[in-house]
Amino acid sequence: MHSNDRHEQELKLLQLHLIGKILAGFTHEAKNYLAIINESVGLMGDMVQMGKSSEKDLSEYLQIIRSVEDQIKRANEQFRALNRFVHRMDSELSSFNLNESIEELIALLTRFANQKKIALIKNFQEDLPSLYSNPSLLQFIVFSVLDEGLLKLEKDSRITIQTAGVDQAVQIKIIPEGNVLEQESDVPSVPHEIVERTIKQLHGNIVREGGGETLIVLPLTAS
Repeated sequence: MHSNDRHEQELKLLQLHLIGKILAGFTHEAKNYLAIINESVGLMGDMVQMGKSSEKDLSEYLQIIRSVEDQIKRANEQFRALNRFVHRMDSELSSFNLNESIEELIALLTRFANQKKIALIKNFQEDLPSLYSNPSLLQFIVFSVLDEGLLKLEKDSRITIQTAGVDQAVQIKIIPEGNVLEQESDVPSVPHEIVERTIKQLHGNIVREGGGETLIVLPLTAS
């Protein structure tokens, strides 16, 4: 098999791994939101049946309602992030906002970060110009770096994601801060070779610096 064909095949399989992981995290989060809402509604039903209507009871009603509203808000944010993430794959090349594409990814990876007690910190330059590139491949690259950090770092660590504009390009710097696990997870992350070949498809570059930092540089247009 030609090396380019092999790369495309491996890339598609790894993208499916990304999609599967994100969908698994999304469904778990959705179940949690629904469980909390169901519990809250059941509690209100019990209070109504018990005839609770004092001023103190009304305050409890309001707290429950606020809890339900908060869960609905969080669920909607997850649905929006997933919807946008999926639609990134509609076209190989499109004009998009870099910060928004990374925010979607962070939102969908938050459950995995919370499980490891690792904070994902955003430090975005707000006035970045639009990119004309392949948004799904870019998200795949950023996912690969973040996933590696989540696998390697101990709990109570943090990963900062910075964006900035430089000349006719944009850069993404991913900075892990914390101790590395003595025995790293045996769950395989995306091979560096695949990431490097994929970034070249976007006419960009990736540099892994000291301390585990990763710098991704992309031109404003992929052509």
